[in-house]
Amino acid sequence: MTETAAPSGAAQPPAPAKRHIGVRSIAAVIALVLGLGLLPLGTVTYWGHRTVTDSERYLETMGPLAYSEQVQDSISTFITDKIEEQVDPEALVNQVFAGLIEEYPALKALVPIVSGAVDSLIAQVVDRLVRSDQFRELWDLANVAAQKSIMAILEGNDSGPVTLQGDEVVLDIGVLIDEVKRGLVDRGFGAAANINVPQADRQIVLLESPQLAQIRTIYSFTSPVAASLIFIALLLLVLAVVLARRRPRMAAWAGGGAAVGGVALVIGLGIGQSVFVNTLENTPFAQASQVFYDQLLKFLYNGAYSMILLGIIIMVVGLYLCGARWAVELRASVNNLASDVAGTVPAGPITSSGAWVAQQARWLRVAVAVIFGIIVVIGNDLSIARTIWAAVIALILLAVIQVWAAAGRRAPAEPVSA
Repeated sequence: MTETAAPSGAAQPPAPAKRHIGVRSIAAVIALVLGLGLLPLGTVTYWGHRTVTDSERYLETMGPLAYSEQVQDSISTFITDKIEEQVDPEALVNQVFAGLIEEYPALKALVPIVSGAVDSLIAQVVDRLVRSDQFRELWDLANVAAQKSIMAILEGNDSGPVTLQGDEVVLDIGVLIDEVKRGLVDRGFGAAANINVPQADRQIVLLESPQLAQIRTIYSFTSPVAASLIFIALLLLVLAVVLARRRPRMAAWAGGGAAVGGVALVIGLGIGQSVFVNTLENTPFAQASQVFYDQLLKFLYNGAYSMILLGIIIMVVGLYLCGARWAVELRASVNNLASDVAGTVPAGPITSSGAWVAQQARWLRVAVAVIFGIIVVIGNDLSIARTIWAAVIALILLAVIQVWAAAGRRAPAEPVSA
């Protein structure tokens, strides 16, 4: 069989166009991947850098712990145990009443009662101190000093109430112990003035870190970058959207990826919580471990949840603006609804200015996006509630712009003067 040649004059079917992936598209994908990879890390480093280096933020993080009953109970138990280790109430009572007990042996039965009263007195004085306003003032002062000392340790200067001893970072609570001794003397227990708690028992181990030298080295290199890493990630995501040929779709990918990153961060924090609680399980601070972890990472949790919410909002906006059929139909329905609402607006300033609003609608929507961003980032931290309010305000403003522009398009044309 021979092949039949096509007539020379017949139209040939167009060859399918080859799809080329340009440098711009590749750069957009790279920026997206880098931005999404750096965003969770940038959130953590920004939180850590601010918490450690900013005295106000450090105190804002640690200060509320002084009001926690679990923390108060833990510190009360710790100080009471350390003082009672240096005071043997029964031996002290035997020493004070030695002559009387020899003369009146029946008094020996009172020794356990009196020694128990001494133990109770020590516990009462300590408990009263840690639940007083004085303790909260001492706690704030100690934490201000601790923040400065932690910075000194990271910078290689071991001094202050927080010091590096061997492989341990410790907090000196000698001031609190001295206050307890003073309280015992004021309550009539004069022997408390002679209590000498060893320096090793005046310290709380905050961190066991054999690799602290490495941490110092990493800090010295990363501290200038840590605070800006999150902004680098955000700029990369913005760059990915700007470079993309289909910007709404890229925005949806960026938003969805950010939400996934936020979820991963929350999961990581949950794993860290279990490790932290287990680490303190057999210490005097076991009952306060959960409260301490939640308070310490409060701002980081807020940032993670806000990242999830912002990611979802951006993803929804990107999907709404994309070229998918359902998105086009949805936008058409919104336009029809806006036109119906605009039809109820009486002729007047709104309808007469609507034509200008329709012409500037794109820039007005950009302004709304800027307002949304300002509301979200205003203040010291990301907030879920503030993000929701920003989204509601932005949605209302966009609806107003849509209806206003539709009212201008429905306004009757002015008659042309002869």
